[in-house]
Amino acid sequence: MILTSLLRQDSGKRPSVLAGVSLFCLLLNCLISLPGCKDNTKKKGGGTKTSAANPAAEQEDPECHSYIDNAINMMQPERMGISSTLTGALSLLNEWAGMCGKFDAEPPTLKDSQRTFLKKYLSEEQLAKLELTRFTEIDGKFIRDSQLFNGMVTAAIEGKKNDRDRATAAFYYCMNNIDLVPDAKNALPLGPYEICVIGSGSAKQRAWVFIDLMRQLRIDAVLFEAAKPAPYKLLVGVLLEDQIYLYDPVLGMPIPSPEQPADTIQIQIPATFAEVQKDPALLKNLYGKYAESRFSAEELKTAQVEIIGRSCEWASRMRRLEDSLSRKQTFVLYRNLDPLEGDPGFIGHVQSIGKGILKENPLVVSEYADQEIDKSEAVTGEEAKKLAMVKLPFRAPVPYDVKGRKENAQGFFEVPWGSPTKKLLKTRITQLMGNQSAAIKSYVSTRLEERFPVDLVVPPDIRQMHVLAAQNAAYFMAIGQFIQGEYASAARSFDTFLRHRFYIHRDGQGKWLGRSLSVMFHMAIADAESDKLNSAIFSLSENEKHSPEAMQPAFAYFSERWKTIRDNNKK
Repeated sequence: MILTSLLRQDSGKRPSVLAGVSLFCLLLNCLISLPGCKDNTKKKGGGTKTSAANPAAEQEDPECHSYIDNAINMMQPERMGISSTLTGALSLLNEWAGMCGKFDAEPPTLKDSQRTFLKKYLSEEQLAKLELTRFTEIDGKFIRDSQLFNGMVTAAIEGKKNDRDRATAAFYYCMNNIDLVPDAKNALPLGPYEICVIGSGSAKQRAWVFIDLMRQLRIDAVLFEAAKPAPYKLLVGVLLEDQIYLYDPVLGMPIPSPEQPADTIQIQIPATFAEVQKDPALLKNLYGKYAESRFSAEELKTAQVEIIGRSCEWASRMRRLEDSLSRKQTFVLYRNLDPLEGDPGFIGHVQSIGKGILKENPLVVSEYADQEIDKSEAVTGEEAKKLAMVKLPFRAPVPYDVKGRKENAQGFFEVPWGSPTKKLLKTRITQLMGNQSAAIKSYVSTRLEERFPVDLVVPPDIRQMHVLAAQNAAYFMAIGQFIQGEYASAARSFDTFLRHRFYIHRDGQGKWLGRSLSVMFHMAIADAESDKLNSAIFSLSENEKHSPEAMQPAFAYFSERWKTIRDNNKK
Protein backbone atom coordinates (compact mmCIF):
# COMPACT_ATOMS: atom_id res chain seq x y z
CA MET A 1 0.00 0.00 0.00
CA ILE A 2 1.49 3.38 -1.01
CA LEU A 3 1.44 6.57 1.06
CA THR A 4 -1.18 8.41 -1.06
CA SER A 5 -3.71 5.62 -0.70
CA LEU A 6 -3.19 5.66 3.05
CA LEU A 7 -3.98 9.37 3.20
CA ARG A 8 -7.17 8.95 1.17
CA GLN A 9 -8.72 6.54 3.63
CA ASP A 10 -11.63 7.40 5.93
CA SER A 11 -10.99 10.54 7.98
CA GLY A 12 -11.89 8.68 11.14
CA LYS A 13 -8.82 6.54 10.68
CA ARG A 14 -6.55 9.34 9.52
CA PRO A 15 -4.97 10.33 12.89
CA SER A 16 -3.78 6.81 13.61
CA VAL A 17 -2.60 6.37 10.03
CA LEU A 18 -0.65 9.62 10.13
CA ALA A 19 0.85 8.65 13.44
CA GLY A 20 1.88 5.32 11.95
CA VAL A 21 3.39 7.00 8.91
CA SER A 22 5.25 9.47 11.12
CA LEU A 23 6.58 6.66 13.26
CA PHE A 24 7.63 4.75 10.14
CA CYS A 25 9.48 7.78 8.77
CA LEU A 26 11.13 8.38 12.13
CA LEU A 27 12.32 4.79 12.32
CA LEU A 28 13.48 4.85 8.70
CA ASN A 29 15.41 8.04 9.32
CA CYS A 30 17.00 6.46 12.39
CA LEU A 31 18.01 3.37 10.47
CA ILE A 32 19.43 5.30 7.54
CA SER A 33 21.06 8.38 8.96
CA LEU A 34 21.74 8.35 12.66
CA PRO A 35 25.11 6.89 13.64
CA GLY A 36 23.90 6.25 17.17
CA CYS A 37 20.94 4.15 16.03
CA LYS A 38 22.53 0.72 15.75
CA ASP A 39 21.53 -2.89 16.17
CA ASN A 40 21.48 -3.56 19.90
CA THR A 41 20.47 -7.17 19.48
CA LYS A 42 21.47 -9.29 22.41
CA LYS A 43 22.69 -12.78 21.69
CA LYS A 44 21.98 -14.92 24.70
CA GLY A 45 25.20 -15.64 26.54
CA GLY A 46 27.49 -13.94 24.07
CA GLY A 47 27.34 -10.30 25.00
CA THR A 48 25.36 -7.35 23.80
CA LYS A 49 26.04 -4.90 21.02
CA THR A 50 25.55 -1.77 23.08
CA SER A 51 24.79 1.85 22.40
CA ALA A 52 25.00 2.93 26.00
CA ALA A 53 25.88 6.38 27.22
CA ASN A 54 28.65 6.76 24.72
CA PRO A 55 29.61 10.25 23.60
CA ALA A 56 31.07 8.89 20.38
CA ALA A 57 27.85 7.08 19.48
CA GLU A 58 26.01 10.40 19.24
CA GLN A 59 28.67 11.99 17.05
CA GLU A 60 27.40 13.05 13.62
CA ASP A 61 30.48 14.91 12.41
CA PRO A 62 31.51 13.35 9.06
CA GLU A 63 35.13 14.01 9.94
CA CYS A 64 34.75 11.84 13.03
CA HIS A 65 33.35 9.01 10.95
CA SER A 66 36.18 9.37 8.45
CA TYR A 67 38.77 8.92 11.22
CA ILE A 68 37.27 5.57 12.18
CA ASP A 69 36.52 4.39 8.65
CA ASN A 70 40.00 5.18 7.39
CA ALA A 71 41.68 3.66 10.44
CA ILE A 72 39.61 0.49 10.25
CA ASN A 73 40.22 0.16 6.52
CA MET A 74 43.96 0.49 7.10
CA MET A 75 43.72 -2.29 9.69
CA GLN A 76 41.98 -4.73 7.37
CA PRO A 77 43.93 -8.01 7.33
CA GLU A 78 44.41 -7.79 3.56
CA ARG A 79 45.95 -4.32 3.92
CA MET A 80 47.81 -3.91 7.20
CA GLY A 81 51.49 -4.66 6.75
CA ILE A 82 50.97 -4.99 3.00
CA SER A 83 49.72 -1.64 1.69
CA SER A 84 49.15 0.24 4.95
CA THR A 85 50.92 0.68 8.27
CA LEU A 86 49.76 0.09 11.82
CA THR A 87 51.35 3.36 12.93
CA GLY A 88 49.25 5.41 10.53
CA ALA A 89 46.05 3.62 11.49
CA LEU A 90 46.67 4.10 15.22
CA SER A 91 47.37 7.78 14.69
CA LEU A 92 43.94 8.22 13.11
CA LEU A 93 42.24 6.13 15.77
CA ASN A 94 43.77 8.08 18.62
CA GLU A 95 42.88 11.37 16.96
CA TRP A 96 39.29 10.13 16.91
CA ALA A 97 39.56 9.09 20.56
CA GLY A 98 40.62 12.57 21.61
CA MET A 99 38.53 14.72 19.28
CA CYS A 100 35.36 12.69 18.80
CA GLY A 101 35.34 9.85 21.30
CA LYS A 102 35.94 12.31 24.17
CA PHE A 103 38.36 9.91 25.83
CA ASP A 104 39.91 12.84 27.73
CA ALA A 105 36.70 14.41 29.01
CA GLU A 106 35.06 11.07 29.77
CA PRO A 107 37.85 8.45 30.02
CA PRO A 108 36.87 4.85 29.17
CA THR A 109 38.05 3.59 32.54
CA LEU A 110 36.54 1.21 35.06
CA LYS A 111 33.91 2.31 37.53
CA ASP A 112 34.53 1.54 41.19
CA SER A 113 31.89 -1.20 41.16
CA GLN A 114 33.50 -2.80 38.10
CA ARG A 115 36.96 -2.66 39.61
CA THR A 116 35.75 -4.31 42.81
CA PHE A 117 34.12 -7.12 40.83
CA LEU A 118 36.99 -7.66 38.39
CA LYS A 119 39.69 -7.68 41.08
CA LYS A 120 38.45 -11.14 42.03
CA TYR A 121 39.42 -12.50 38.62
CA LEU A 122 42.03 -10.24 37.01
CA SER A 123 45.62 -9.47 37.93
CA GLU A 124 46.79 -5.90 38.49
CA GLU A 125 48.50 -6.01 35.11
CA GLN A 126 45.29 -7.05 33.38
CA LEU A 127 43.33 -4.34 35.19
CA ALA A 128 45.89 -1.73 34.15
CA LYS A 129 45.43 -2.71 30.49
CA LEU A 130 41.69 -2.23 30.85
CA GLU A 131 42.25 1.34 32.08
CA LEU A 132 44.23 2.60 29.06
CA THR A 133 42.70 5.67 27.43
CA ARG A 134 44.46 5.44 24.08
CA PHE A 135 44.80 2.65 21.53
CA THR A 136 48.09 0.75 21.48
CA GLU A 137 49.86 -1.38 18.88
CA ILE A 138 48.44 -4.48 20.56
CA ASP A 139 44.97 -2.93 20.21
CA GLY A 140 45.59 -2.25 16.53
CA LYS A 141 46.62 -5.83 15.87
CA PHE A 142 43.58 -7.03 17.78
CA ILE A 143 41.31 -4.90 15.56
CA ARG A 144 42.96 -6.39 12.47
CA ASP A 145 42.58 -9.90 13.92
CA SER A 146 38.91 -9.30 14.72
CA GLN A 147 38.25 -8.40 11.09
CA LEU A 148 40.09 -11.54 9.99
CA PHE A 149 38.13 -13.73 12.41
CA ASN A 150 34.86 -12.19 11.30
CA GLY A 151 35.67 -13.02 7.69
CA MET A 152 36.73 -16.54 8.60
CA VAL A 153 33.66 -17.35 10.65
CA THR A 154 31.33 -15.82 8.06
CA ALA A 155 32.83 -18.14 5.45
CA ALA A 156 32.70 -21.13 7.78
CA ILE A 157 29.05 -20.92 8.80
CA GLU A 158 27.48 -20.29 5.41
CA GLY A 159 24.27 -22.29 5.11
CA LYS A 160 24.20 -23.41 8.76
CA LYS A 161 20.82 -22.97 10.41
CA ASN A 162 21.49 -23.15 14.15
CA ASP A 163 24.22 -22.06 16.54
CA ARG A 164 25.39 -25.58 17.33
CA ASP A 165 26.00 -26.31 13.66
CA ARG A 166 27.62 -22.91 13.21
CA ALA A 167 29.98 -23.57 16.10
CA THR A 168 30.92 -26.98 14.69
CA ALA A 169 31.48 -25.56 11.20
CA ALA A 170 33.67 -22.80 12.63
CA PHE A 171 35.61 -25.36 14.66
CA TYR A 172 36.39 -27.48 11.61
CA TYR A 173 37.29 -24.38 9.59
CA CYS A 174 39.75 -23.42 12.29
CA MET A 175 41.24 -26.91 12.69
CA ASN A 176 41.56 -27.45 8.93
CA ASN A 177 43.32 -24.13 8.47
CA ILE A 178 45.70 -24.59 11.42
CA ASP A 179 47.59 -27.87 11.50
CA LEU A 180 48.62 -29.28 14.86
CA VAL A 181 52.09 -28.90 16.32
CA PRO A 182 51.91 -32.11 18.39
CA ASP A 183 54.44 -31.03 21.02
CA ALA A 184 53.59 -27.59 22.38
CA LYS A 185 57.28 -27.06 23.19
CA ASN A 186 57.96 -26.90 19.46
CA ALA A 187 55.27 -24.31 18.77
CA LEU A 188 56.55 -20.84 17.96
CA PRO A 189 55.25 -17.93 20.06
CA LEU A 190 52.76 -16.36 17.68
CA GLY A 191 49.77 -14.07 17.77
CA PRO A 192 46.47 -15.34 16.35
CA TYR A 193 46.98 -13.62 12.99
CA GLU A 194 50.33 -15.34 12.45
CA ILE A 195 48.91 -18.67 13.66
CA CYS A 196 46.19 -18.43 11.01
CA VAL A 197 48.40 -17.18 8.18
CA ILE A 198 51.20 -19.66 8.78
CA GLY A 199 48.55 -22.30 9.40
CA SER A 200 50.23 -24.08 12.27
CA GLY A 201 49.88 -24.06 16.05
CA SER A 202 49.77 -26.00 19.28
CA ALA A 203 46.49 -27.39 20.57
CA LYS A 204 46.10 -24.42 22.90
CA GLN A 205 46.87 -21.96 20.12
CA ARG A 206 44.22 -23.62 17.96
CA ALA A 207 41.76 -23.43 20.85
CA TRP A 208 42.54 -19.73 21.29
CA VAL A 209 41.75 -18.97 17.65
CA PHE A 210 38.53 -21.01 17.76
CA ILE A 211 37.38 -19.17 20.89
CA ASP A 212 38.07 -15.88 19.10
CA LEU A 213 36.01 -17.05 16.12
CA MET A 214 33.13 -17.80 18.47
CA ARG A 215 33.35 -14.28 19.86
CA GLN A 216 32.59 -12.94 16.38
CA LEU A 217 29.28 -14.81 16.61
CA ARG A 218 28.73 -13.40 20.11
CA ILE A 219 28.95 -16.93 21.45
CA ASP A 220 30.95 -17.53 24.63
CA ALA A 221 33.48 -20.35 24.67
CA VAL A 222 35.93 -21.44 27.38
CA LEU A 223 38.92 -23.73 27.66
CA PHE A 224 38.93 -26.72 30.02
CA GLU A 225 42.43 -27.50 31.22
CA ALA A 226 43.59 -30.05 33.77
CA ALA A 227 44.45 -28.68 37.20
CA LYS A 228 47.81 -30.41 36.86
CA PRO A 229 49.12 -29.46 33.38
CA ALA A 230 48.88 -32.32 30.89
CA PRO A 231 49.57 -31.72 27.18
CA TYR A 232 46.52 -33.51 25.80
CA LYS A 233 43.96 -32.69 28.48
CA LEU A 234 42.40 -29.74 26.70
CA LEU A 235 38.80 -29.26 25.62
CA VAL A 236 36.91 -26.22 24.39
CA GLY A 237 33.42 -25.72 25.77
CA VAL A 238 30.99 -23.67 23.69
CA LEU A 239 28.19 -22.17 25.78
CA LEU A 240 24.88 -22.30 23.92
CA GLU A 241 21.48 -21.88 25.50
CA ASP A 242 21.89 -23.95 28.67
CA GLN A 243 24.43 -26.44 27.33
CA ILE A 244 28.21 -26.66 26.99
CA TYR A 245 29.28 -28.35 23.74
CA LEU A 246 32.69 -30.02 23.81
CA TYR A 247 35.43 -29.89 21.16
CA ASP A 248 38.92 -31.41 21.26
CA PRO A 249 41.54 -28.99 19.83
CA VAL A 250 44.24 -31.68 20.02
CA LEU A 251 42.47 -34.17 17.74
CA GLY A 252 40.68 -31.42 15.83
CA MET A 253 37.22 -32.97 16.26
CA PRO A 254 34.12 -32.61 18.43
CA ILE A 255 33.50 -35.10 21.21
CA PRO A 256 30.91 -37.37 19.53
CA SER A 257 27.37 -36.96 20.85
CA PRO A 258 25.07 -39.91 21.57
CA GLU A 259 22.91 -38.37 18.82
CA GLN A 260 25.71 -38.63 16.24
CA PRO A 261 24.65 -40.98 13.40
CA ALA A 262 26.95 -43.97 13.04
CA ASP A 263 27.17 -43.77 9.25
CA THR A 264 28.89 -40.38 8.82
CA ILE A 265 32.58 -40.16 7.96
CA GLN A 266 33.20 -37.15 10.21
CA ILE A 267 31.64 -36.10 13.51
CA GLN A 268 29.09 -33.31 13.17
CA ILE A 269 27.18 -33.40 16.47
CA PRO A 270 29.22 -32.53 19.58
CA ALA A 271 28.47 -34.02 22.97
CA THR A 272 27.61 -31.71 25.84
CA PHE A 273 29.26 -31.48 29.23
CA ALA A 274 26.06 -32.86 30.79
CA GLU A 275 25.98 -35.83 28.39
CA VAL A 276 29.58 -36.71 29.19
CA GLN A 277 28.83 -36.62 32.91
CA LYS A 278 25.80 -38.83 32.40
CA ASP A 279 27.71 -41.28 30.19
CA PRO A 280 31.50 -41.26 30.81
CA ALA A 281 31.89 -43.85 28.04
CA LEU A 282 31.52 -41.04 25.49
CA LEU A 283 35.08 -39.96 26.26
CA LYS A 284 36.38 -43.49 26.80
CA ASN A 285 35.05 -44.66 23.44
CA LEU A 286 36.72 -41.77 21.65
CA TYR A 287 40.11 -42.04 23.32
CA GLY A 288 40.20 -45.83 23.60
CA LYS A 289 43.52 -47.24 24.77
CA TYR A 290 44.94 -43.72 24.95
CA ALA A 291 42.35 -42.55 27.49
CA GLU A 292 44.88 -42.29 30.30
CA SER A 293 46.45 -39.20 28.74
CA ARG A 294 43.10 -37.50 28.01
CA PHE A 295 40.27 -36.05 30.05
CA SER A 296 37.94 -38.45 31.81
CA ALA A 297 34.42 -37.39 32.74
CA GLU A 298 35.45 -37.39 36.40
CA GLU A 299 38.47 -35.14 35.77
CA LEU A 300 36.36 -32.80 33.70
CA LYS A 301 34.13 -32.15 36.73
CA THR A 302 36.92 -30.27 38.47
CA ALA A 303 38.98 -29.08 35.50
CA GLN A 304 40.01 -25.44 35.44
CA VAL A 305 37.72 -23.30 33.29
CA GLU A 306 39.62 -20.56 31.49
CA ILE A 307 38.22 -17.46 29.87
CA ILE A 308 40.73 -16.83 27.08
CA GLY A 309 41.21 -13.43 25.48
CA ARG A 310 43.44 -10.41 25.24
CA SER A 311 42.88 -7.82 27.96
CA CYS A 312 41.82 -5.21 25.40
CA GLU A 313 38.80 -7.40 24.55
CA TRP A 314 37.31 -6.59 27.96
CA ALA A 315 38.23 -2.87 27.85
CA SER A 316 35.73 0.00 27.69
CA ARG A 317 37.73 1.72 24.94
CA MET A 318 36.88 -1.21 22.67
CA ARG A 319 33.24 -0.94 23.65
CA ARG A 320 33.26 2.75 22.70
CA LEU A 321 34.92 1.98 19.39
CA GLU A 322 32.58 -0.89 18.54
CA ASP A 323 29.55 1.29 19.27
CA SER A 324 30.91 3.89 16.84
CA LEU A 325 31.58 1.56 13.91
CA SER A 326 29.50 1.95 10.77
CA ARG A 327 26.89 -0.67 9.96
CA LYS A 328 29.06 -2.26 7.29
CA GLN A 329 31.70 -2.93 9.94
CA THR A 330 30.04 -5.88 11.64
CA PHE A 331 32.96 -7.40 13.51
CA VAL A 332 32.99 -7.70 17.31
CA LEU A 333 35.58 -5.93 19.46
CA TYR A 334 34.19 -6.13 22.98
CA ARG A 335 32.85 -8.63 25.49
CA ASN A 336 31.92 -7.55 28.99
CA LEU A 337 33.25 -9.74 31.77
CA ASP A 338 30.98 -8.12 34.36
CA PRO A 339 27.20 -7.52 34.28
CA LEU A 340 26.10 -4.89 31.76
CA GLU A 341 22.65 -3.71 30.69
CA GLY A 342 20.88 -6.91 31.69
CA ASP A 343 23.63 -9.18 30.37
CA PRO A 344 25.21 -11.18 33.22
CA GLY A 345 28.62 -10.85 31.60
CA PHE A 346 31.01 -13.57 30.50
CA ILE A 347 31.90 -14.56 34.07
CA GLY A 348 28.27 -14.67 35.15
CA HIS A 349 27.36 -16.68 32.08
CA VAL A 350 29.94 -19.34 32.90
CA GLN A 351 28.81 -19.48 36.51
CA SER A 352 25.12 -19.82 35.66
CA ILE A 353 25.24 -22.13 32.63
CA GLY A 354 23.38 -25.40 33.07
CA LYS A 355 21.99 -24.30 36.43
CA GLY A 356 25.50 -24.04 37.83
CA ILE A 357 26.89 -27.22 36.28
CA LEU A 358 30.42 -25.76 36.53
CA LYS A 359 30.16 -24.76 40.19
CA GLU A 360 32.90 -27.25 41.17
CA ASN A 361 35.26 -25.97 38.49
CA PRO A 362 37.74 -23.21 39.35
CA LEU A 363 37.23 -20.24 37.01
CA VAL A 364 40.03 -17.94 35.85
CA VAL A 365 40.34 -15.12 33.35
CA SER A 366 43.55 -16.40 31.83
CA GLU A 367 46.58 -14.25 31.02
CA TYR A 368 47.60 -16.77 28.37
CA ALA A 369 46.64 -14.56 25.41
CA ASP A 370 48.48 -11.50 26.75
CA GLN A 371 51.53 -13.59 27.57
CA GLU A 372 51.61 -15.17 24.11
CA ILE A 373 51.35 -11.76 22.47
CA ASP A 374 54.22 -10.49 24.63
CA LYS A 375 56.35 -13.52 23.75
CA SER A 376 55.67 -13.07 20.05
CA GLU A 377 56.90 -9.47 20.27
CA ALA A 378 60.13 -10.45 22.05
CA VAL A 379 61.47 -13.39 20.03
CA THR A 380 65.28 -13.56 19.92
CA GLY A 381 68.14 -15.89 19.04
CA GLU A 382 67.47 -19.26 17.44
CA GLU A 383 63.74 -18.88 17.89
CA ALA A 384 63.84 -15.63 15.90
CA LYS A 385 65.73 -17.41 13.11
CA LYS A 386 63.12 -20.18 13.01
CA LEU A 387 60.31 -17.65 12.89
CA ALA A 388 62.02 -15.71 10.10
CA MET A 389 62.36 -18.92 8.10
CA VAL A 390 58.68 -19.78 8.62
CA LYS A 391 57.62 -16.30 7.49
CA LEU A 392 60.06 -16.13 4.56
CA PRO A 393 57.87 -17.82 1.90
CA PHE A 394 54.99 -15.43 2.52
CA ARG A 395 57.10 -12.65 0.98
CA ALA A 396 57.32 -14.51 -2.35
CA PRO A 397 57.55 -14.16 -5.24
CA VAL A 398 60.40 -11.81 -6.09
CA PRO A 399 60.08 -10.41 -9.63
CA TYR A 400 63.04 -9.88 -11.93
CA ASP A 401 63.59 -7.84 -15.08
CA VAL A 402 64.31 -10.09 -18.05
CA LYS A 403 65.07 -7.09 -20.24
CA GLY A 404 67.89 -6.10 -17.92
CA ARG A 405 69.68 -9.43 -18.08
CA LYS A 406 73.43 -9.53 -18.65
CA GLU A 407 75.59 -12.52 -19.43
CA ASN A 408 78.48 -13.12 -17.05
CA ALA A 409 81.88 -14.68 -17.72
CA GLN A 410 80.56 -18.19 -16.99
CA GLY A 411 77.81 -17.89 -19.60
CA PHE A 412 74.98 -17.44 -17.10
CA PHE A 413 72.59 -14.51 -16.98
CA GLU A 414 72.27 -12.01 -14.15
CA VAL A 415 69.17 -9.84 -13.77
CA PRO A 416 67.96 -6.98 -11.58
CA TRP A 417 65.67 -8.28 -8.82
CA GLY A 418 62.69 -6.35 -7.52
CA SER A 419 61.10 -6.22 -4.09
CA PRO A 420 59.16 -9.20 -2.68
CA THR A 421 55.50 -8.92 -3.70
CA LYS A 422 53.99 -10.80 -0.71
CA LYS A 423 51.66 -12.57 -3.11
CA LEU A 424 51.56 -15.75 -1.02
CA LEU A 425 50.59 -13.73 2.06
CA LYS A 426 47.78 -12.00 0.15
CA THR A 427 46.57 -15.32 -1.21
CA ARG A 428 46.57 -16.95 2.19
CA ILE A 429 44.48 -14.13 3.64
CA THR A 430 42.09 -14.45 0.70
CA GLN A 431 41.75 -18.14 1.53
CA LEU A 432 41.20 -17.56 5.24
CA MET A 433 38.50 -15.00 4.44
CA GLY A 434 36.64 -17.66 2.48
CA ASN A 435 37.49 -17.26 -1.21
CA GLN A 436 38.89 -20.74 -1.73
CA SER A 437 38.55 -20.75 -5.52
CA ALA A 438 40.56 -17.56 -6.05
CA ALA A 439 43.18 -18.75 -3.57
CA ILE A 440 43.57 -22.13 -5.27
CA LYS A 441 44.18 -20.46 -8.65
CA SER A 442 46.83 -18.26 -7.10
CA TYR A 443 48.49 -21.22 -5.38
CA VAL A 444 48.83 -22.96 -8.74
CA SER A 445 50.79 -20.02 -10.13
CA THR A 446 52.91 -19.82 -6.96
CA ARG A 447 53.96 -23.42 -7.45
CA LEU A 448 55.04 -22.62 -11.02
CA GLU A 449 57.08 -19.67 -9.77
CA GLU A 450 59.38 -22.09 -7.95
CA ARG A 451 61.13 -22.79 -11.25
CA PHE A 452 63.70 -20.50 -12.84
CA PRO A 453 65.50 -20.74 -16.19
CA VAL A 454 68.52 -23.02 -15.82
CA ASP A 455 70.89 -20.31 -17.06
CA LEU A 456 69.64 -17.65 -14.62
CA VAL A 457 71.75 -16.70 -11.59
CA VAL A 458 69.33 -16.82 -8.65
CA PRO A 459 70.48 -15.59 -5.22
CA PRO A 460 70.23 -18.47 -2.68
CA ASP A 461 67.81 -16.62 -0.38
CA ILE A 462 65.42 -15.90 -3.25
CA ARG A 463 65.56 -19.48 -4.49
CA GLN A 464 64.88 -20.75 -0.98
CA MET A 465 61.97 -18.33 -0.61
CA HIS A 466 60.38 -19.62 -3.82
CA VAL A 467 60.89 -23.28 -2.93
CA LEU A 468 59.27 -22.80 0.47
CA ALA A 469 56.46 -20.77 -1.09
CA ALA A 470 55.75 -23.62 -3.51
CA GLN A 471 55.61 -26.10 -0.61
CA ASN A 472 53.17 -23.91 1.29
CA ALA A 473 51.09 -23.33 -1.84
CA ALA A 474 50.84 -27.08 -2.47
CA TYR A 475 49.61 -27.66 1.07
CA PHE A 476 47.18 -24.74 1.24
CA MET A 477 45.76 -25.61 -2.18
CA ALA A 478 44.91 -29.11 -0.94
CA ILE A 479 43.37 -27.67 2.24
CA GLY A 480 41.25 -25.32 0.11
CA GLN A 481 39.97 -28.23 -1.95
CA PHE A 482 39.24 -30.17 1.23
CA ILE A 483 37.29 -27.25 2.74
CA GLN A 484 35.24 -26.96 -0.45
CA GLY A 485 34.33 -30.63 -0.23
CA GLU A 486 36.33 -31.51 -3.36
CA TYR A 487 37.66 -34.59 -1.62
CA ALA A 488 38.97 -36.52 -4.62
CA SER A 489 40.96 -33.49 -5.82
CA ALA A 490 42.17 -32.82 -2.28
CA ALA A 491 43.41 -36.40 -1.90
CA ARG A 492 45.41 -36.10 -5.12
CA SER A 493 46.87 -32.76 -4.01
CA PHE A 494 47.83 -34.14 -0.61
CA ASP A 495 49.52 -37.05 -2.35
CA THR A 496 51.46 -34.62 -4.54
CA PHE A 497 52.59 -32.75 -1.45
CA LEU A 498 53.94 -35.95 0.11
CA ARG A 499 55.97 -36.55 -3.03
CA HIS A 500 57.64 -33.12 -2.92
CA ARG A 501 61.34 -33.72 -3.26
CA PHE A 502 62.53 -31.05 -0.82
CA TYR A 503 60.30 -31.87 2.13
CA ILE A 504 61.33 -34.15 5.01
CA HIS A 505 58.25 -36.10 6.05
CA ARG A 506 59.48 -38.31 8.91
CA ASP A 507 61.94 -38.06 11.78
CA GLY A 508 64.65 -40.58 12.65
CA GLN A 509 62.12 -42.84 14.41
CA GLY A 510 59.76 -42.83 11.44
CA LYS A 511 57.24 -40.45 13.05
CA TRP A 512 55.37 -38.10 10.73
CA LEU A 513 56.68 -34.55 10.90
CA GLY A 514 55.02 -31.15 10.66
CA ARG A 515 52.59 -30.66 7.82
CA SER A 516 53.01 -34.24 6.68
CA LEU A 517 51.02 -35.39 9.72
CA SER A 518 48.16 -33.09 8.75
CA VAL A 519 48.43 -34.22 5.13
CA MET A 520 48.30 -37.91 6.05
CA PHE A 521 45.25 -37.41 8.28
CA HIS A 522 43.36 -35.15 5.86
CA MET A 523 44.13 -37.45 2.94
CA ALA A 524 42.60 -40.38 4.81
CA ILE A 525 39.44 -38.38 5.51
CA ALA A 526 39.32 -37.23 1.88
CA ASP A 527 39.59 -40.85 0.71
CA ALA A 528 36.85 -41.93 3.11
CA GLU A 529 34.57 -39.11 1.95
CA SER A 530 35.28 -40.22 -1.65
CA ASP A 531 34.06 -43.77 -0.86
CA LYS A 532 37.61 -45.13 -0.81
CA LEU A 533 37.13 -46.59 2.64
CA ASN A 534 39.62 -49.43 2.28
CA SER A 535 42.38 -47.00 1.34
CA ALA A 536 41.46 -44.65 4.19
CA ILE A 537 41.31 -47.44 6.78
CA PHE A 538 44.61 -48.90 5.64
CA SER A 539 46.29 -45.49 5.79
CA LEU A 540 45.19 -44.78 9.36
CA SER A 541 45.79 -48.32 10.62
CA GLU A 542 49.28 -48.47 9.16
CA ASN A 543 50.26 -44.99 10.31
CA GLU A 544 48.78 -44.99 13.81
CA LYS A 545 52.07 -46.15 15.30
CA HIS A 546 53.97 -43.62 13.18
CA SER A 547 51.83 -40.68 14.26
CA PRO A 548 52.74 -38.55 17.30
CA GLU A 549 51.09 -39.51 20.58
CA ALA A 550 48.92 -36.40 20.36
CA MET A 551 47.03 -37.70 17.31
CA GLN A 552 47.01 -41.46 17.88
CA PRO A 553 43.48 -41.59 19.36
CA ALA A 554 42.06 -39.98 16.19
CA PHE A 555 43.85 -42.47 13.93
CA ALA A 556 42.52 -45.39 16.00
CA TYR A 557 38.99 -43.99 16.40
CA PHE A 558 38.35 -43.24 12.73
CA SER A 559 39.93 -46.46 11.58
CA GLU A 560 37.42 -48.45 13.66
CA ARG A 561 34.52 -46.13 12.83
CA TRP A 562 35.11 -46.45 9.10
CA LYS A 563 35.48 -50.23 9.32
CA THR A 564 32.01 -50.37 10.84
CA ILE A 565 30.62 -48.15 8.07
CA ARG A 566 32.30 -50.28 5.40
CA ASP A 567 31.05 -53.54 6.89
CA ASN A 568 27.50 -52.20 7.26
CA ASN A 569 27.54 -51.07 3.63
CA LYS A 570 28.23 -54.65 2.56
CA LYS A 571 25.10 -55.96 4.25
